This record gives sequence, structure tokens and C-alpha cells, in this order.
Amino acid sequence: MRSTSKKSTACIVLPTDFQQPARRAFTYAVKLASVLGVQLHIVHVIKAVSESSRVSADSRYLNPLKTSALLELGRLARLAKEAGIHAEPHLLFGEPSDSILKSAARFHAGLLVMGTHGRTGWDRLRLGSTAEAVVREAHCPVLTLQEVVARDSFRHHAKVKLDRLFVATDFSSYSDAALRYVSGLATGLKANVCVLHAAGEGAGKHVVQQKLNAVTEGLQRRGIEAESLSIPGDPVETILKQAAEWQADVIAVGSQGRRGLSRLVLGSVAEAVLRRAGCPVLIVRSRPR
Repeated sequence: MRSTSKKSTACIVLPTDFQQPARRAFTYAVKLASVLGVQLHIVHVIKAVSESSRVSADSRYLNPLKTSALLELGRLARLAKEAGIHAEPHLLFGEPSDSILKSAARFHAGLLVMGTHGRTGWDRLRLGSTAEAVVREAHCPVLTLQEVVARDSFRHHAKVKLDRLFVATDFSSYSDAALRYVSGLATGLKANVCVLHAAGEGAGKHVVQQKLNAVTEGLQRRGIEAESLSIPGDPVETILKQAAEWQADVIAVGSQGRRGLSRLVLGSVAEAVLRRAGCPVLIVRSRPR
């Protein structure tokens, strides 16, 4: 295992409900695990009934769900192992987001990979949903993927593109954390990196350019092909436009941490990017593993 990959991603946890967005997430998780040489934990949660009418995990009610889930988990694990991945399936019972977060902590996950519904996936991450809760509370970065697109294939993980990583920065500690994480991924993936700073017209252009030059040079010293952009304008529109023009495979955005999504829900740049991005979005909290 590459030493840089170990630091970047200890293992990958893939929560799945076996629906189409989760299938797309599976292809990305397998690709990342293969390139980075890390273990993959595939987690499915059967939602528990209320405390007042709890049904045993061995009950007649749950047996058909258990059987179906175990078969699907086994199939996914076999597909991953065929790609050379050490994959472990896990069937859990309980509240989905809580079970996923506990699994990520128990396995010391360096990355969570999960699907969202719809091209504008964040619109479907309503307050209280599983994905919203996981992104808000996760102690590791979370890669979110929208509905399947034509170029993706459930079985052909090699077709997943992770060659161009786009990082938005405002030079805060949150952005720095995202940049550090992407730097580690880019080393293992041999990916190109573009760093964008979007600001209003009043921003000090000379100071901004100096900071961007320092960031780019630091990436290049690590053997990463990197470039930077400083473009005035609305941050959300600028990020989305430049990421599309640069043909980014992933957009990375920093978050405040456990309470970061409280701010995202109120209309921050990160929330808008999550809602509107045409490619996967990586959310990195301020102190990733």
C-alpha cells in the first residue's frame, strides 16, 4: 500500500440501499479502493421499527428483508473482490444514519462514498434524511454521487473518471483541509488538480495570486500536475462554471465539521454547489483523518 494513500484514506465505507444512486457510488468506491489499495466496507441498514413495537432481528417479519439484503451484499462483495478489492459486507439493524456513522467510526473510515437521488441530489437530501445526517455528522470526508449517467457502468469500475480534481478555496482552514485531502488523493490517483479562488472585485488580487502560486507550487513539488485560477464574481456561479469548463470529475469543498451543515442549510456556497453540481462532490470537514 502506498504510504500517501494510507494517510489519505484508511479504508472506504460504502453505505448502500441497492438503488441506482448507490450502484453508481459502488463503482466509485471500488475504483478508489483499487487505486489507493485500501479495504472496502459495504454497509446496508435495515431500518428498525419503533421502540414500542420493536421486532426481533430473527422475526418472521425481518427474515425476507435479511435474506434479500444478504444476497445483494454478497453479490456486491464478490464484484469488488473480482476487482482485487478486500471487501467486507455488513448487514445492520437500526436507524440508518446513526448506524452508518457508527460503522464509519468503528472501521476508522478515511472516506464515505454514498449516492443521492436525482441529478440535483441535494434537493432530495431533505432535513432529517439519511444522506443529510451523514454529511452533517461524519468524522471523515464524504463523496456524494448523483443519479447514474450514461458513461457509468455498474460492472466496469475502470470507466469511472477520477482524473481531474477541482478544489474551491477561500484560504480558510476548511478549504485548507479539503486541499490537503485532495492532494493525498491526487497522488494515489495520479490526477490533475485545479484550485479556484472566487472573490468579489474588491479582493486583493496580488495577495490572492501569491497564495494561489504557493498552493500550486506545493502540489507540483509532490509530483501533482496542478494549476490555479483566481476569478472575481459570485462564488457559486464561478465554481460551477469553471468546474464545468475544466471538465472536473470531482468538486471538493471544505466544511466546518460536525455543525457545518447547519450553515450549509442556510444557503452557503457549499450547499449551493452540492445542489447544483453536475459531477460528484467531496465534502471535507476541517480536520479529516
